[in-house]
Amino acid sequence: MDAPIEITFRRFEPTDRIRAKIEELIGQLGKYDGQIVSGRVVIDGQNRRGQKTVVSVRVELNYPGGTALGRREADIPQPAGQRGFDSALTEAFHTAAEQLRSHFAKVRPQESNQLEHQPVHGRIGRLNNDVRNGFVEIPDGGSLFFSEAVLQGNFDALAVGEEVLVTQAEAESPYGPQASMVKPISPLT
Repeated sequence: MDAPIEITFRRFEPTDRIRAKIEELIGQLGKYDGQIVSGRVVIDGQNRRGQKTVVSVRVELNYPGGTALGRREADIPQPAGQRGFDSALTEAFHTAAEQLRSHFAKVRPQESNQLEHQPVHGRIGRLNNDVRNGFVEIPDGGSLFFSEAVLQGNFDALAVGEEVLVTQAEAESPYGPQASMVKPISPLT
């Protein structure tokens, strides 16, 4: 995470484990690298009624045009003790990260998301009739594995070199990138 995130403790003495947990949660924000311009984590311990301490966790993540904010509280000591603090810390980070995700989902160009999984023209590059699968060559020079299960048409009617429409799947197969849909393009008659 390249953005500077300030960590402040008020009326609370952190342990090495707590510092490590905060650093771990900051590290998980790496997917927003370049989008978070700065941030602050404030852990504030306030004494209340005898030996119970209420710890307030505040996570602020600043991005261009706004701030994502997560807040939680935990009582220490309590029967759950450490788990209660860890839970409050994790939930505060999760709330702020969810606000970031929601904001960037709204401002991110929709077309890049939509075009990613649109069908493209391709040609059948290889066929394996024994196990009923093959590979489609696509314009970027790569190839996509496909099985009969994703074919919209008759496998026996396919031929090497035939034009098809193909959509790339998000997940890869053991053979590399795979297709989620293959549809032969029939010639105009």
